[in-house]
Amino acid sequence: MIDIDIIGQLIPNPVTMIVQLTSTLVLFLCIKKFLWKSVENFLSKRSDKMQSELEESEKAKAAALADRQKALQQLETASSKSEQIVTAAVKEAKDEKKAILDQASRQAGDTLARAKEQIEAERRDMKDSMQKEMVEVAMDAAGKLIGQKSSEDMDREAVERFVKEAQGHGE
Repeated sequence: MIDIDIIGQLIPNPVTMIVQLTSTLVLFLCIKKFLWKSVENFLSKRSDKMQSELEESEKAKAAALADRQKALQQLETASSKSEQIVTAAVKEAKDEKKAILDQASRQAGDTLARAKEQIEAERRDMKDSMQKEMVEVAMDAAGKLIGQKSSEDMDREAVERFVKEAQGHGE
C-alpha cells in the first residue's frame, strides 16, 4: 500500500511558514515605502475627479431643470399670447363683419330710397303727361263739337280744372 503522511501534509513546516511570513512582511514594507504614496495619490486624484464630475453633473442637472422651467414658462407665455391674438382676430373679424353688413344695409336703404324717388318722379311725370293728353283730347273733342277755337286758352284752363277735380275725387 501506499504510505501517505496525512498529518505531515496538513500541518505546515514551521520554518517554511516563518520564511513565507517574513517574505510577505518584506514585500508589504517595500510596497508601503515605494508604492503606497503613488497609489494613495492616484486614488486621491481619482476621487477628486469623480467628485468634480459629480458636481458638474449636479450643475448640469440644475441648469437643465432651470432651462426646462424657462422653456415651460415661455411656452405658457406663447400660448397665452397666441390665445390673445386669436381672440383679437375673432373680435376684429366680427367687427369687420358688422361694419360690412351695416354698410351694405345703408347702401341697400339708399338704393331703395333712390328707386322709390325715381318711381315717384316717373309717376308724377306720367300723371302730368296723362293730364296733358287728357286736356289735349278734351280740347280736340270740344273744338270739334263747338267748332270754335277762339277762346282756346280759357277752354284749356277749364278742362285742366276739370281734370284736377276729377283726380282729386278719384284719389
